Amino acid sequence: MSKVMKQTYTISSSIILLICVLPFTAYSNKKADLQFNALKLAAAEGDADKQYELAKLYAEGEGVEQNWVEAVKWYRKAAEQGHDLAQFKVGLSYQNGKGVPQSDTEAYVWLNISAGNGAPLNGRGRAGKLADEIRVSLSASQLEQAENIAKRLQQQISKQVEENYTKIIHELNADGWEINMKIKDNGAHFARAFRPAKPISNTATAHSPNWRIAFKGLRKLCKEWPVEEPEDLGKVKGD
Repeated sequence: MSKVMKQTYTISSSIILLICVLPFTAYSNKKADLQFNALKLAAAEGDADKQYELAKLYAEGEGVEQNWVEAVKWYRKAAEQGHDLAQFKVGLSYQNGKGVPQSDTEAYVWLNISAGNGAPLNGRGRAGKLADEIRVSLSASQLEQAENIAKRLQQQISKQVEENYTKIIHELNADGWEINMKIKDNGAHFARAFRPAKPISNTATAHSPNWRIAFKGLRKLCKEWPVEEPEDLGKVKGD
């Protein structure tokens, strides 16, 4: 009799545990789905950092079925906006033939672009080392083709980066900030925002290896300042 009672008790405990765990699991899954959908929406709207994060999820199969084609697609979208890590990942994808047909020429193009992204300040890093290794394996015609592709892509990327940080400048101007920007002798991209507010004027600065990161950081700093009435409207300045 006691054995029967013990079995009944054990089964009842399991049922209770299942009842407790299932709602929590369902809630966690729903929350994860909402986070993934929010990330995908932000990526689709053009946020380069979110595009990179989304690509990593697809590449690693984290919270979503692993899909290298999707991963490379989002890596490339971020890369085309000047995201140096995304440029590196695109290069590796072509080198290893993951999500795209294997191509040493394309691998060299993207690794070389990544290596040059912030190189005056930080050096060419691992991307530069891999690009140099691939370079020696390319024929003269392949290298010429790669250099031409890289030049065209770099022009497009630079144009997109400029469009993106110009939007941030206009956004900050609307909030009363004056913007100064310059590239220093060591290669650092320096951006400064000044808002003549009362009782104390606000100043924010950002030093980064490229304009994309510099203005991303500057915007974050400016948005963290409490909203105050500016003395006059901001203007765009460059030197």
